[in-house]
Amino acid sequence: MKNRCLFLQLNIVDYNEAWELQKALLAARMANTAEDSLVLLQHPPTFTFGRRYKESNLISNKDFYKNKGFAVYKTDRGGLATYHGPGQLVGYPILKMNSYTKDYYYYLRMLEEVMIRTLSDYEIKAVRNEGYTGVWVDKAKIGFIGVRIALGYTMHGFSLNVNNDVSPFNFIIPCGIQDIEITSVKKLLSTNIAIDEVQRTLVNHFEDVFQVRMIPTEMASVIQRMSHLENLSQKTIHPLV
Repeated sequence: MKNRCLFLQLNIVDYNEAWELQKALLAARMANTAEDSLVLLQHPPTFTFGRRYKESNLISNKDFYKNKGFAVYKTDRGGLATYHGPGQLVGYPILKMNSYTKDYYYYLRMLEEVMIRTLSDYEIKAVRNEGYTGVWVDKAKIGFIGVRIALGYTMHGFSLNVNNDVSPFNFIIPCGIQDIEITSVKKLLSTNIAIDEVQRTLVNHFEDVFQVRMIPTEMASVIQRMSHLENLSQKTIHPLV
């Protein structure tokens, strides 16, 4: 019998609120009071930096970014600098990892495979790039991964450029790779693709790659089960309709 995995489909959520949601879901999963889950959402314009963050990943100081309307967060995930913005699909799997693999690197490959299969449905041939984490089309990066494993449980996750403006990546050294080209589904196909359609496609592939049964779950149901989530803003955390 396949494992169950709760699926929360949200709209645009401030990064800090999404981070608090992840931590709450992680604590509940570690306490065995919640099942594995996948959160899919978008963020307003935001730069995040992983544990290996270095000042050299910035082209200016943090005030420069904030004055241009970008939020900036130092996080506890792996990886270096990346950008999130509307039109980019972000996924946060909160999982007991050894239910799927005991190999951290194989877990990363599984996340890559989900994105590769999703892009294939749009006739985009995406591949891995040896020596780097993420997903690439020719020499341009389109899918990003930065995770944290806490006592065998996963948080943070992946992001896939769909319709987002990729120009803000020019304000950082993405993933610490100099002179990297960034692309998106919109850029490759010269048209917008409905992001909720991409979400449905990605969920189907996540189900196949991880061999789980996805259970659509309303945010209200999650909050009801975990009262410590009540302070999360209901104005920003809501199902995408």
